[in-house]
Formats: sequence, structure tokens, C-alpha cells
Amino acid sequence: MAVSYVAIEIALHPQRDRVTDQRADDRGRDTQRIIVAAQVCDDRRGVVELSICNGRLLTVPTAMENAIEALSDPNVSLPDALRRLLVVSRRIGADELSQWLRGELNGYASDAEVPTYRAGRHLPIKLQYDGLMGGSISRSLTAAELPDRLSNVMEGMAFREPVAELEALTRGDADPQLTLPVAWIALYRQLAEEGKVPSMEMMILNHAGVTMPRTHLTGILDRVKSTALDLALSLEDVSPQVGDTGGPTTADEPRLEREVQVHLTQLFANGSTITIGDHATIASGESATAIRVDPGDIDGLLRAATTFLQPDGVESLAEALRTDGNQPAEATRRFLDRVKNGGYLLAGGVAGNAAYDGLVALLKQAFPGVFS
Repeated sequence: MAVSYVAIEIALHPQRDRVTDQRADDRGRDTQRIIVAAQVCDDRRGVVELSICNGRLLTVPTAMENAIEALSDPNVSLPDALRRLLVVSRRIGADELSQWLRGELNGYASDAEVPTYRAGRHLPIKLQYDGLMGGSISRSLTAAELPDRLSNVMEGMAFREPVAELEALTRGDADPQLTLPVAWIALYRQLAEEGKVPSMEMMILNHAGVTMPRTHLTGILDRVKSTALDLALSLEDVSPQVGDTGGPTTADEPRLEREVQVHLTQLFANGSTITIGDHATIASGESATAIRVDPGDIDGLLRAATTFLQPDGVESLAEALRTDGNQPAEATRRFLDRVKNGGYLLAGGVAGNAAYDGLVALLKQAFPGVFS
């Protein structure tokens, strides 16, 4: 089936619309590219590709539309959909978003921070006891039911596999298990003899493993897909041309960076919630009071910093900003490094990483496009 393309330039004028039709030389081919450039009411210039097929005028989807469609389509695999969003992310220069997408597509390194939805400390531990007559009994426990010497095996437990591997695990006939080492089983037997852990009379523990429920794996995948879709829609709200060649980037459109920060901070925040945006709030802890800092409001920034720092730390932040000429630079970064390394007393109930992340979020909100 031949597809005919026509180049059309549309210019919108206050009094009338003028449409110019230009048909280009197809150089012996039966297809030509057609580009429509339209001046829209907000003075942004967008580029839309159209095709005429069987007498119908069709639009060629933008990179962002491709990503949104893939993330919305249950028939498109999650890895394929994420790769489409990665195209957009790379084109707009959203490095943190690209890093998250690579983690989901390629897996997370053993020393890399993982999103909270991939944490596995809460997973059940399945114990299998064998008896003298060949019988066996299984039971499940959680880390909270075990002494520290056994429960510490769950510290740092996380799903680090690529989403493609997680998808494959959900298709199995049984919940997959991660077998615990023989040394763990030997310690459990010892503590069982001392009556410090549950045991089965006339039976011995021969196998132990961390169960990964397929329903939980499915939930992880659904969380990834929903988050990616919501983020894609938020970026599209900033500009329909996001992800197109020559379209806006985080360098010239700070709202793109803020949308990325809003979503990713919610994914990675541990024990706190920190979100930023045009009218965003920042909160820490389950019962924290939300805080909003307007762009350029240094006094508001310092007041909000009391959420994370004791007074001497807030004064040090103010001094760092003054040294940098009230635009975050080297002195401010050195201050943040000291916060991260425990150089200042923190507000009650705030961990070092949460204080650092919170202050970075505040600075990005107060200085959009300046501090990164």
C-alpha cells in the first residue's frame, strides 16, 4: 500500500489563517515526509508529523506519545515501554530519570540504592523441617520473629534484578525462593536447641529460603509502570514537545527537572517524604508538617531548614549561601557534604541521609535551574 506525504506549513495570524501547500519531489519514491509547523497561542513552535494513508490524514506520534502509549498498553512489555521513556529522558537531559530507568532495565548494582518498592526485608522466610520417617513440614517466619543473629540476613535484602527477570519470575508455577546459606541453617539449629527460636519436635531444619511471592513481584512491576506513566504524563503537561529532537530540555525548562525530582524522591525517600515543584511541599516523617519554599525565598529556605538542622547548622547554611553570593555554589556544596558526613547536629528524629536529601530538595526548590 503506497503512502503519500505532503509538506504543509501552517501560520496562524490574528485576522486570518494562511495555509501553504508544498508538494516536494519524491525522487522516485512513493513516500514523502510531511511536517506541519504551527504557531500556538503561547508562542511556542511545535513540530507535528502527519501522513496520508488511504485518504486519511494521520499524525505521527511524538517520542513522548510513543512512551505514554506503550506504558498504557497491557500488550507492550514493560522493558520495551521503559526504553521508549529512556529515549525521552536522554533527549531532555534528565540524568536522574535515565539512571532510574537503567536500574530498572539493567538491574541495580549490589552497592546501589534501590527504590523503596524493591526492598525485601519484610519478605517471609520459609523453613522446611524433615522427620525420621521421611515426612516434612514447612512454616514461614518474618525477620521480626527472629533474634538479631538470624534476622540480620535480611538487612539490605532487595530485588535488584532487571524488570525482564522479575517478569519471568512471575510466570513460574510456584513462588521463587532465595536459598539461605548452610551457616544460617546451622546457627538456627543451635538456637533451636537452646530454645531461642521456634522448632518442630522430632524434626530437624534442613532447608531455609526467602520466599518471593509472585503477587509481590507483580506489584513491583505495576508500581514501576504506573510511576513511569505518571511521570511521562507530567512531563507532557510541561510541554507536548518533550522528547522530540530540538524540544525543551531540563537546561532551558526547569519545570522538567522539578517534575522528575517530585517523582523520583518519592521512590527513593526512606523514612521521609520530600517532594518539590512549582507549588510543592516538603515534609519529613510520618507526622511532619508540610513546608513550601518559593523560588528565591532565602529566608523561607532557612526557616524550612530547621526541619532538618539544629540552629547552628541553619546558621552555617546561611553563611555558606552568603559566601556563594546567595546562589548555591562551592561553599554550599561543602556544607552539604558535612551534613551528609555527620558534621552537624540534626533535628530530632531526622537521619543524616534524610537531612541531606531534604536540604538538597529545599535548595532545588528555592533555586530552580541553579542548584543541581
